[in-house]
Amino acid sequence: MRRGLMAWDANEVPVATIEARQARLREAMRAQGLEAFIAYTNIARPAAVSWMSGFTPYWSEGVYCLPLEGTPVFATALSKRVAEWISTVMAVGEVAPTPQPGVVIGKLLAEKGISKAGILELDELPAKQATALMQNAPGVNFTDAADLFHPIRTQVDDAERALVRHAAKLAAECMNKVDVEAASAQDLIAPCELHARLSGAEEIFIAVAPDLSKSATLKRTDTAGELADTFALRISLAYKAGWVRLTRSFARTAMGATDFDRLQQMFDDFQPQAGQSIDGMLRQIFADNGATLKSWQLEQPRGGYPLAIVAGSEVSNTWTAGAPSVMGVDVETASGHWLAARPLL
Repeated sequence: MRRGLMAWDANEVPVATIEARQARLREAMRAQGLEAFIAYTNIARPAAVSWMSGFTPYWSEGVYCLPLEGTPVFATALSKRVAEWISTVMAVGEVAPTPQPGVVIGKLLAEKGISKAGILELDELPAKQATALMQNAPGVNFTDAADLFHPIRTQVDDAERALVRHAAKLAAECMNKVDVEAASAQDLIAPCELHARLSGAEEIFIAVAPDLSKSATLKRTDTAGELADTFALRISLAYKAGWVRLTRSFARTAMGATDFDRLQQMFDDFQPQAGQSIDGMLRQIFADNGATLKSWQLEQPRGGYPLAIVAGSEVSNTWTAGAPSVMGVDVETASGHWLAARPLL
């Protein structure tokens, strides 16, 4: 389960905000003749359910159903005791504890006489849940609703923007705890992890590229080992379902630190705009600083994923300008790789 604070604060995520999100989604459903919207969730794909419910699902899988009329239902493979707690931190909707979430939602659709339902990321719905839905709601026509959900989801409200800003602040504070002279990855991350937990982060995942002179590969901290003269740290942090990612490269020598700081300042100053050639502009500004851009990417919430690549050097551009994003780059310098990522708020 998630190891950080999980709570609901009406000042941070008002009930009215959640109801407004559901109302926009229902309006789109009505336009396409859908009588229910269904989203699957697990520890890696909690974002859509978090956005619709105000609660961040964790660990066990679940199926969330937003009917066109009536109360949303979150069927989760957790115990009744845990479900009672979820009811205190999920501001809108009912919780149904069950070892078979698809069965519960399927029966709900049948009881309501629903004939057409949209499923977010239908092709990624686990076969067990898909089978349960179809067997228990044989009269329902299921369709993929990813294209319906995306334009609604990218309408970012003030509450979400504030959560992401706070997450970005926490991530930056964690990065500032780094001791560049730390011997191992474990020594490097300990103060970062401690600060995140004490500051109320729901989750923090940390990865390290231990030797940038050899590789840009980010490793789990338990496998990264000793740190070389140049290394990089990536922090992925969640605060109340607002996710950010922050990466920074470090050099132990004064000359290396100066070079890295110059690249960092240039990267921080770059603000991508819709319609411009992000690839061309990034390549030019790094070339002007004696470096070569190897790859870049933009990430945003997409479907059930908190952060998914929506544009990049090897990805078609589906980025939504103005919505919270993360930009990351891998740059080649005379001394090896230089990695960076930062939130775009």
